[in-house]
Amino acid sequence: MIGSLSLEPESPPVAPDAEVSTPKPARAKREGIVHTSIYVPRPVYQKLREIAFTQERKVHDVIMEGIDAALQKYGHPAIAFLKEDGNNKA
Repeated sequence: MIGSLSLEPESPPVAPDAEVSTPKPARAKREGIVHTSIYVPRPVYQKLREIAFTQERKVHDVIMEGIDAALQKYGHPAIAFLKEDGNNKA
């Protein structure tokens, strides 16, 4: 019984018409968008999630609200204006 077991895995049969898997294409870059990451303490992240959930929004939207407030606090235009201005420069 045990002597008939094979330790080498058998490869599944491949159909002659089977497509060969190809690597997924990289995400398309969005014009004018830069990716950045932030690190926040877990309790802060949990509160952001809670706020987003109760407002039926995404955490990203809540963070963008905070960025908008910071820009305005330091005397800069709001995100909407900067996006609009950036589109007109191209």
